[in-house]
Amino acid sequence: MKETAIQSQITCPHCWHRFSPAETLWASAHPRLYGDARLGPDVQRRFLPTRFDPSGNAIDSQGSFCSEVCCPKCHLVIPRTMFELKSIFYSILGSPGSGKSHLLATTTWQLRQALGLRFKLSISDADPDSNRQLNEHEEKLFFNEHPDKLATIPKTEKEGELYQPVQFGDETIWYPRPFVFVVQPLSDHPQVARRDEISRAICLYDNAGEHFLPGGVSSVSPATQHLNISRGLLFLFDPTQHARFREACKENTNDPQILGTGRSHRQDQILHEAANRIRTHSGLAQQQKYSKPLIVIITKMDAWGPTLWPEWSSLPDPIRDSRHGIAGLDCGVVEDVSARLRQIMIRLAPEFVNAAEGFAEKVTYIPVSALGRAPEVDDDSGLLGVRPQEVRPVWAEVPLLYLLNQTSSGLIPSVVRRSS
Repeated sequence: MKETAIQSQITCPHCWHRFSPAETLWASAHPRLYGDARLGPDVQRRFLPTRFDPSGNAIDSQGSFCSEVCCPKCHLVIPRTMFELKSIFYSILGSPGSGKSHLLATTTWQLRQALGLRFKLSISDADPDSNRQLNEHEEKLFFNEHPDKLATIPKTEKEGELYQPVQFGDETIWYPRPFVFVVQPLSDHPQVARRDEISRAICLYDNAGEHFLPGGVSSVSPATQHLNISRGLLFLFDPTQHARFREACKENTNDPQILGTGRSHRQDQILHEAANRIRTHSGLAQQQKYSKPLIVIITKMDAWGPTLWPEWSSLPDPIRDSRHGIAGLDCGVVEDVSARLRQIMIRLAPEFVNAAEGFAEKVTYIPVSALGRAPEVDDDSGLLGVRPQEVRPVWAEVPLLYLLNQTSSGLIPSVVRRSS
């Protein structure tokens, strides 16, 4: 890595330790150098190098050339792009079963389409291994060889593939595995000369909903501590887990999530719990409000929209093409929809509105449908699934586009509506 391309401080996307490039550990490459104090006997040993090849890659003690860079605290591999680009961290949270896995898959798929075609931005996986599960979910929904058959996406497990164990003495700590993307201008972007300034490494954290239930975190599972460094929060509110929403919609739907016995969660309490953790770790006083954006994503619009928002499937496109060669986001459209949705929330879930607006200075309510239709019950497994050929996401990409507009300089520009 060239010195001129390296950030002066790097934040580990796994344990959030900040360190200088000189402290960076490398993963050895020689087959004799297996066994690491933090990661166990089946992992290449980490080391602080003293020798480098002409390209700046470390050379291990057996003379092998190395390519993977690692955190000096947790020893986990860090994508090299995070040493070269400024990073933005976002946290996604919600109750168990609120639809995070489906929404993440459709969001990233929709972004891959919109960013290149309309914003002249490329989006790529900074670390294909870390993004592997998300890519598998995308493939199930959008590259399925049997698009007419039911496909299911498993929920995020507490210690599943999205969590990585690290040994500190006698304690094993499970760190979340982030999804890391690189977003940067394409060659025909009008600001391509500012590529280094505009480009970002974007880290998304998808925690199991159970981590946000009161008492769901422990000293050896710092799974939610990324909340403290996040530039914004995306909270998934699931109306199918709210008794008043289900009651209001049950006469006008065949959705099993509305008509079934349905598991209800006090979603306001989950947000309160997240707020308490942010206050505890950041020193934010009770009378102070969270100054970063809180995006409340009202999920499963296909379930509640037909009753509460009849035109749900034809929401206006907030992406506007412009004369400058790239599209912009019409934030006015998003905020108009937010204001209307807030009225529905005040009527049916006032306790959640109180929790959100009591915590954050700016709350935006955005409706989405990750699938565009109700799921079906798989007779064999009893799980909910969807036929890939019928997936039609509605506004799935809008929450992240809006958050990028609010928190990153130049990536997603705004457009202003002309007065008539």
